[in-house]
Amino acid sequence: MMNDFPSLQTTERAAQARLNLVNALRECGQLADAVEHFNGRELLEVLDYIDSLRFVMAESGQLLAGVTRGVHG
Repeated sequence: MMNDFPSLQTTERAAQARLNLVNALRECGQLADAVEHFNGRELLEVLDYIDSLRFVMAESGQLLAGVTRGVHG
């Protein structure tokens, strides 16, 4: 018999995904000043870092949305 509640592992993964997403979003806000003021190599490093944050946000957001849809869908 299947139940409508996510497994403990799924709940833990969702919690980690939420934490990763929140942290990445906070870092994006903090990087705004760097994008505004840096040039050259420093700016490229910030842009590369932003790209890595986009990956974390996409992956974490998809996982969290999937779990949320599964629970509330």
